[in-house]
Amino acid sequence: MDIETAFTAIPLPQREAKPRSKGITMMIDWGLPVGLQTDVVETSGYYIDMAKIAGSIVGIMPRTTVEKKLAIYRGDDISTSQGGLFTELAYMQGNIDPFFEEMAALGFSAVEVSDNLLNWSLAEKKKTIKRAVEDFGLRVLGEVGKKEGVLDDDQFLADLEVCFEAGAAKVFLEAYELFSGDKIRGELIAAIVDRFPMEDVIFELPVIILPGVNKEFKHKVTAWMVKELGTDVNLANVEWDEIWVTEMVRRGAGGESSHPEGAYQLAGFEPEQEA
Repeated sequence: MDIETAFTAIPLPQREAKPRSKGITMMIDWGLPVGLQTDVVETSGYYIDMAKIAGSIVGIMPRTTVEKKLAIYRGDDISTSQGGLFTELAYMQGNIDPFFEEMAALGFSAVEVSDNLLNWSLAEKKKTIKRAVEDFGLRVLGEVGKKEGVLDDDQFLADLEVCFEAGAAKVFLEAYELFSGDKIRGELIAAIVDRFPMEDVIFELPVIILPGVNKEFKHKVTAWMVKELGTDVNLANVEWDEIWVTEMVRRGAGGESSHPEGAYQLAGFEPEQEA
């Protein structure tokens, strides 16, 4: 699917059209009302590849509303998943089988399997992912990392390896592990990029409900990721009102000139120096 934009005389770096295999943007859905969701998808759906109905929202939302929301996303070729914390809750309750069954019945595109709060072995995580894939026919999005950011580099990489071995299609990388306070774990990110296909990992951006995170820091992280890893880095946790800004940053036309392949540098602007 391609689109015709305005101002074609002012060229901007191009991106792969939907359905994209790289440069994926996942929008986080905190229970967007159906009307607002419809407007968001109609105006910016071309730049949304995935949508996650966050946390345990799908467990408290009327079933008919969940079905409406999934249908809206499906109609614009936006894949869907739920918050991994809801999977963790089902697992701890001993209700993982009925949870997987309902995820399939409702028509979610994928199920997220995380361990933000769970303290389980990698063997049990692998078993759960395999069960979702093999016994329930679900596409699994793994997630690696804790909300507290407590894994060292070796633990993080081993966890990522297990997710792929178990059959996860793609794996989210917990933002709080990679970006905490004003620090970015550049060495760990470099190791991930060196070891795993870029199209299979999705870097979560920090969400502002977490301690020490604000929109300014989130924007800084987004610009850093695009500068270091390129336009086609996969990004998650983009809010509905950040879709356009994120797309501008991807193309180096977001108000700063740090992106070496972005519009401003290509037009001759001097690259900004880090403070």
